[in-house]
Amino acid sequence: MPLSRLLAASGLALILSGCINSGTLIRVKPDGSGTIEQTVLMNVAALKSLMSGLDAQGQPKTGSPFNEADLKRTAERMGKGVRFVSSTPLKDGAFEGAKAIFAFDDINLLQIEQDPNLGSSGGPMSMAAKKPSPVKFKLAREGATSNLTITFDENAARQAAPPNAQAGPELDPAMLNMMKVMFQGFKVAIDLEVDGKIVKTNADYVNGSRITLLEIDMAALLEDEAKLRALQGKLGPGSSIADVKPFLKDVKGVKINHSVVNIEYR
Repeated sequence: MPLSRLLAASGLALILSGCINSGTLIRVKPDGSGTIEQTVLMNVAALKSLMSGLDAQGQPKTGSPFNEADLKRTAERMGKGVRFVSSTPLKDGAFEGAKAIFAFDDINLLQIEQDPNLGSSGGPMSMAAKKPSPVKFKLAREGATSNLTITFDENAARQAAPPNAQAGPELDPAMLNMMKVMFQGFKVAIDLEVDGKIVKTNADYVNGSRITLLEIDMAALLEDEAKLRALQGKLGPGSSIADVKPFLKDVKGVKINHSVVNIEYR
C-alpha cells in the first residue's frame, strides 16, 4: 500500500495511534502478583482532525473513554483475575487522558497488548479492528529466586518483508510534513519492574530493577526518511505495533527488546 493510501485510510490503527502517548508499567512481586499502571494521553486537537462523528461544536459525540465501566472491560482483556483499582484524570498541554491502576494475582494469566487500548470499543480511544499482538508472561519459582519469561507475539514480524526489502519511492515533502503533524507526540512504552534485585537477564534496556520491554517514539522515525521509505507498502488496514517493530530497529529513540526476555530476580 503506498504511503499516500496509508495516510488516507483514517481507520488504520497506527493513524489513530498518532494521537496517543501511552505508557504501561507492570510491577511484579516474587510470588507473581502485582499491579499495572497505564497512562494514556490523547492529542485532542489531532484526534478531532481525524475523527468523524463530531457535534456542531466540533467535539466528539462519544463520551469519555476513561469511565469506570470501560476500564473494567480493559481489565478483563488483560487476563483472568485482573481488576480495575482506580483512575486519575490527566492533562498535559494539548494532551488529555488518564492514569489507571489495575491489580493481578498471577502474572501467568496476564497478557498486555502492544497497542494502546485503554477504554471502550466505542470511545475515541478505540482502534480499528486488528489482530491481537499480546505480550505474555510465565513465572517459575525456585526457592528464593523468581524466573520470569516475557514473550512478544511475533507472528506479524515473521510474516513481514525482510529488513533489506526494496525501499519505496521518495517521500513527498508535503506528505512528510503531514505525517510529522499527525504523529506529533506519538509514543508507546511498556516497562516492567520487579520487586527485588535482578540477578540475571538477557534484556538490553535495564535500569536497576526496571526493564524497558518496548519503546517507540514516532518523532525519531520521522527524522529518518530511509526508514519511512522502507515502511511503504508494508502496512495495511489493522496494522499494529507488532507489524511495525521489524522496521524500527536501529532507529534513534526506539527501544525494541528481544522477542523473548528472561529475568531472574530475588
